[in-house]
Amino acid sequence: MDNFAESFHYYHMKNIRILLFVVLLASQVPTACNEYVSMPVAGDYSVYEVDVDELSGLCMNRAGTALLSCGDKGVVKEISFEGEVTDVWTYGSDMEGITVDPSSGDIYLAIEGKQEVHVLAAPAYDSQEIAFAVSEAVEDNYKNSGLEAVEYYKDDILLVGSQKDANLWQYRKDGTMISKISLSSFASEIAGLCYEPQEDLLWVADSKKAMIFICTVEGELLASYPVPFIDNAESVCVDRERNCIWVGSDEDATRLYKIDFSF
Repeated sequence: MDNFAESFHYYHMKNIRILLFVVLLASQVPTACNEYVSMPVAGDYSVYEVDVDELSGLCMNRAGTALLSCGDKGVVKEISFEGEVTDVWTYGSDMEGITVDPSSGDIYLAIEGKQEVHVLAAPAYDSQEIAFAVSEAVEDNYKNSGLEAVEYYKDDILLVGSQKDANLWQYRKDGTMISKISLSSFASEIAGLCYEPQEDLLWVADSKKAMIFICTVEGELLASYPVPFIDNAESVCVDRERNCIWVGSDEDATRLYKIDFSF
């Protein structure tokens, strides 16, 4: 091989290696849009097996000292950050999502099948009442493709998400519907929701795609995180104090995933 051919071969192979290195780096960085230049970066994860039958909903408790969870079998339980579980409430309904009103401490639950949002009044949490029904999901008979998530937004407004069409509604706590959009341009469903008021970011769990998304409340996609190691990611809760997110997985053995994040 002459000197020119040797030089061409060396620089060609060097450029290929550089390109591969850049591609590998880029695959670890979420896509960011518009003014949201810097998005959180995912790291390692750990797993806890927790005693919550068919874990479907997660949120932080009012004090921020533990997680609140709910399950398809009609249970509300508190989970410590070490994975220890304490009973809170049991009621015969298909609980799919959970959130806390930060001002009152009331717990709101998304009930699939009936397509209703229920409330457990603080501080006793000893009675479950209907707050409102999502009329479209009732009238169109969503059945088991219905409500999967509920999340406190602001000003006594709740975000409600469905499996069908990845619909996202805004409802006042008194049952007045404000708006409806669909996240189907990027999500196959809304399995779980977590809103961060300080950052104005909405996190979305999609169990069918095995993805966690970040978007705006208006539905603009900001970042995507694949979670192929989670069988059925049905809930998400952001925990910046511990530099992680928590993801509940409704598996044969119910698992709680802690995924480290750089915020």
